[in-house]
Amino acid sequence: MISEIHSPPPAPSPQTAAKDAKLRQACADFEAIFLHYILKSARKALPQDGFLGNTHESKVYRSMMDQEMARAMARGRGLGLGRLLYQQLDKTGNIVTI
Repeated sequence: MISEIHSPPPAPSPQTAAKDAKLRQACADFEAIFLHYILKSARKALPQDGFLGNTHESKVYRSMMDQEMARAMARGRGLGLGRLLYQQLDKTGNIVTI
């Protein structure tokens, strides 16, 4: 009886593991998109005349930079939005870290 309590949980099937990996990636991607929109909105509040000016090229560069910053933030600890979303969508109810 004690061995039943301390035994490790059964290993997930390959299909379950693949679905779990896809769900984790989708949640992390969603957080990156959300962060990108936050950065994009924050950038609108800043003055546009600066080192790069207000040309079409500088707008493209800033957008690409915001997108990469959002991806880097989501890969790190992020806001925790991806983790919370995963917990809501995960059917097992496990507490996880993304």
